[in-house]
Amino acid sequence: MSFKKSILLTISALLLSSCASVIPLTDKTTGEDLSHTTKPVYTLVNLHPDSNRLKLYSVNYQQDGLIPLCSQVDIISLNSKRLIFKVKSSDQQYTLDKHKSSPDFTAYLSHYFGTECNTSKVNALSTLDQQGIKDGIVKEGMTKEAVEYAIGFPPEHRTPSLDGNEWLYWKSRFNTFKVQFKDNVVSKIID
Repeated sequence: MSFKKSILLTISALLLSSCASVIPLTDKTTGEDLSHTTKPVYTLVNLHPDSNRLKLYSVNYQQDGLIPLCSQVDIISLNSKRLIFKVKSSDQQYTLDKHKSSPDFTAYLSHYFGTECNTSKVNALSTLDQQGIKDGIVKEGMTKEAVEYAIGFPPEHRTPSLDGNEWLYWKSRFNTFKVQFKDNVVSKIID
C-alpha cells in the first residue's frame, strides 16, 4: 500500500471515530425506536425553542418559541449529541443539542418524544392547568403534572428528583427561575 493511501486511511479512520455515534430513540411506552417507526411521533410536552435560531438544548432553556404538546414531528437524524426534527404543521426544522451537563441524552429525549400523545390526561386536568399548558407557562396553582406538560422537565443536574418541592429551570445560560410546590401544586415562582 502506498504511503499516501495509508495516510488517507488513517486520517479517515480518525475523523470517523470522532463523529458522534448513532443512538436509538426509544419510545418509553412502546419500546419502539422512534427513528424507524412507521407510527406518527409527537411531542409529549411543550417545547420552547429559540425561534430565530430554531434550536433547543437538553437543559430545556425556556426560550421565546413554543412547539405545542402533541405536535406531530418527523425525526430527521439523531446521534449521541444532536437530534434534528421537523414539525409537520409548520414544516420548521429544529436542532436539539445535548448540553454537556445532561447525563443521558436518550433518556432525556424519551420524556419529550413518543408515539402516543397525552391529550386524555391533559383534558382531565383543571382549567388553570389546561390554560398554563396551552400558553406554555407556569402559573401559581398548577399541578406538577401540568408544569411538566407546560414547560417540560427541569435540568437533571440542577433538579435531580422530581419529588422535590423546588424545581430550577433556565431561561438562558445566565438566567434561571425556580418553581416551588406545596402539596404538588405551584405555590410560588421565583424569577
